[in-house]
Amino acid sequence: MLGEHFEKEIREQPDVWRAIAASDKAQALAEAICGRDIVLLGSGSSLFMAQLGALSLRRRGIRAHALAATEAPLDHASYKGSAVIAVSQSGQSEDLLHALDVLNPRELIALTNTPASPLGKRAALVVDVGAGPEVAVPASKSVTATAAILLWTAGFLAEKHERNARTLTETAEDVRSWLDGPSVEAVRTAADRIARRRSVLIVATGYGLPVAHEFALKLKEASYIHAEGFSAGEFRHGSAAMLDASCAAIGIVDDVSRQVVNRPMIEAAEAESLRYVIGNRLGDVPLLGPVVGESFNALAWLVAAQVIALYVGRARHVESDAPRGQAKVLDS
Repeated sequence: MLGEHFEKEIREQPDVWRAIAASDKAQALAEAICGRDIVLLGSGSSLFMAQLGALSLRRRGIRAHALAATEAPLDHASYKGSAVIAVSQSGQSEDLLHALDVLNPRELIALTNTPASPLGKRAALVVDVGAGPEVAVPASKSVTATAAILLWTAGFLAEKHERNARTLTETAEDVRSWLDGPSVEAVRTAADRIARRRSVLIVATGYGLPVAHEFALKLKEASYIHAEGFSAGEFRHGSAAMLDASCAAIGIVDDVSRQVVNRPMIEAAEAESLRYVIGNRLGDVPLLGPVVGESFNALAWLVAAQVIALYVGRARHVESDAPRGQAKVLDS
């Protein structure tokens, strides 16, 4: 079956999160960065999770910035000598290692799925995301494990928070129930329709924005369809002109973002675009994916994105385990 490994690894994610919930990884990372300005460095999916982590830290008053490893050689003057969290599935990305040479961090923390990698050997502290082996080129387990640790880390740095072992475990079980239940069939049906569109536009704000970029990347990797993630608030400033009946528009919705995301989704309806949402309901727009508590809802959004990408790939007869032009050695 197309994407056999990708699907297997998607389904393994709740067990990975339960293991994180039973560990001290987030607490150790929080203690290491407490009170410091932080640069989170990554490429591809790791960059998007760095952006998610940076946002969650900034919301707790920590000065944090996410930097693409590929941009560091041209954009490093303000970051040289900073404390750096290098986010990498493989720990082998040449772009990432070269960026570290340029940045020359005061302290290097590695957040990686491969502790014994060149990155791990350079770091003062290594946090193993513990996702286990990934065979499919589109990363899944390592992405959400990284997100879980970064989100929980930010929680430890807040005076009051709801991110804890209990809420992470609850999220894991809610997502597992959805993966094992009949609602996944709605994704298969939606994917057949999405696969016939020329372009997929994902609109989001806040925590949803880096997830939207990751969602678009997964669709491109797994199905070869054109996809882009957009800031929902900025979408009307030019980008809305591309909407028509050949597009699919997918909104990422929570209670905070509902009003902002609703505006481009209304514009999509007026343009007769195919519409779906993930996260929470938005009027009569069909909802795809699990509904979970607020604390770790970004993990559920990521899983919904992965499952949609998997089924769109199958509908387009793409072997998502091994997309053309890609190799697992690339940083995910």
